[in-house]
Amino acid sequence: MQLSNIKNNLIIFFSILISILISTLLWDKIYLPLNNNNVVRGPLTEVGYNPFSDTIRYVIFISLPLFTFLLLEIFLKKKNINIVELLFEKEEVIKTNQPNLTILSIIFVIFIILEFFSQNLFITKLDFLHDGEFLTPAQNYLLTKKIWLSSYSMHGSSDILYPLTMWKILEVESIGAARISTSFLFLFLKLLIILFSYQLTKITNLSNESKILFFTIFTSILISMCRIDVIDNSYFNFRDIYVILFLILFVELFIYSKLKYFITILICCISTISILLHIDTGFYLNFLLIFYSLYLISIKKYNELLLIFLSVIIFWYIAIYLIGFDEFKAFLDHAKTQYLSADSIHGSKYPVPFFSIGEVDDGTRATRGLLLQIIAGLFVISYIISDKSKIFNTKKIFFVFLFLLSFVMYKNALGRSDGYHIRMSEDFPILIICFFVLNYLFNFIENKFETKNLLKKTYLISSAIFLVFFYFINQDKYRIDNIKNFEKNFTNFTQLEDRHFLDRKTIKVVDYYNQITKKDKCVQIFTYDLAFPYLLKKPSCTKYYASWLASPISKQEDYIKKLKATQPKYILYDSFHFIESLELSERLELVNSYILSEYKEHSQLDGYIFLEKK
Repeated sequence: MQLSNIKNNLIIFFSILISILISTLLWDKIYLPLNNNNVVRGPLTEVGYNPFSDTIRYVIFISLPLFTFLLLEIFLKKKNINIVELLFEKEEVIKTNQPNLTILSIIFVIFIILEFFSQNLFITKLDFLHDGEFLTPAQNYLLTKKIWLSSYSMHGSSDILYPLTMWKILEVESIGAARISTSFLFLFLKLLIILFSYQLTKITNLSNESKILFFTIFTSILISMCRIDVIDNSYFNFRDIYVILFLILFVELFIYSKLKYFITILICCISTISILLHIDTGFYLNFLLIFYSLYLISIKKYNELLLIFLSVIIFWYIAIYLIGFDEFKAFLDHAKTQYLSADSIHGSKYPVPFFSIGEVDDGTRATRGLLLQIIAGLFVISYIISDKSKIFNTKKIFFVFLFLLSFVMYKNALGRSDGYHIRMSEDFPILIICFFVLNYLFNFIENKFETKNLLKKTYLISSAIFLVFFYFINQDKYRIDNIKNFEKNFTNFTQLEDRHFLDRKTIKVVDYYNQITKKDKCVQIFTYDLAFPYLLKKPSCTKYYASWLASPISKQEDYIKKLKATQPKYILYDSFHFIESLELSERLELVNSYILSEYKEHSQLDGYIFLEKK
């Protein structure tokens, strides 16, 4: 019998490898013709590539190995998938004798706060594109009291809310104050991660002693994936705040909880807020909420479904009432363009798995991201079809939703396939894998070894693991001098004049630009230098401060309409800053044609070209 199981496992293992090989060979064979109805010009459309091809390739690449595994488990190991049993699984009451994780949680919180106080507040030079993403829209709101009507932002109203909140709290509108908001967001994210780790620890069926060790190791791993010091190398990003908060509450819907209805209402609130602040993250959470609603229909829990329906309506009514109907229409228009055209505007082709390793940038990371997703899916399917007693004290279908969220959130990597976005999209596959591996490991230890005497000292062991992990590996994160001088450094950084973040050449251009627009109420840029309106302390004349986002024909026509209405006297037309290989004049041909017909060259300064109204 044992030899038969080994044989079947080998067959399944090599079949999965073959299915991955087949998926890899099919990757370039899957090709959708370009459907560019919006006449968007971007790096992919220029070469006739449909960005949705990567999505189809991804779905097939992940699905083929998972379906292979599932079918072989059914036919070789005679395992059954009882859909009815899975859907109508009884709710389990969480054991009341949970281990006291308060002390460990407090230790984690202390180290996180010390790390926050230890950060180096370097005065790095202004990044006109990335700093300008939030500086200009935040200032537009301050000067116009409008959100989407004043700024066609890249991510959502979070580009306005985060720096604006810090400006209000600190009572200073500066680059330093805006930048420090990111540090506070990461601090809040790490605190939420501790709570999420506790929620997942709670649903394991480990002994209390093992749970203490599980919580310590699992929390350490998750926190290490969230880096304030090097944001580009962080797996978890501050945009994951709403996802983590959603999941903290979502777990409660699959266990016995007296607050289930209240939690359902909170989840609907988060899904509404998230899509207003972060269009992509909000879409993923609302996608999951829709699938959860379909699940409720299938198990005939119409009361909970009605609660979700009414809650969503009420929260959207409140949101529309607070922001105004005109703002809501602008938000819908913004979201529609982002969902339909974002990949075409600034997307990039996803590297071919395996064959791109060593050949193209991020080929190795792209391949690893896909494999992590497959491994996470294998763990989830294996647990769902397992005929052994449950190892988690929650409904199995919870993990279906968790993997579904991980699966759809990888769209961030498919849309913009650089190292930063691929790494961000690997966070939840890694989380799922670590969760299952640690749980199986501790189950194995509990069943195979006499560990009572050892486990009685888990607090000591946990503390030792924690100190080793957080001190010896991450000792560079804790700087005594920075902690002592944090208040002084923080005040100096946030109160610092904006000119300290600019080089001499930029200061010269800003002074010149400020001089020629001294009598103008607004300024308009047609470059990638998004921070200029902020530096001139004036709103952008149109909401298209990030001009390339207006690439669709309908947006270009609206752009021209707004230019005709505001009649800016000067336009910053060109500079040496650019993204990708396309100039804005190529991306927005209609707008460019209008500008050249209505404006003439005024002056040039250090690579910047200014146009003046004829």
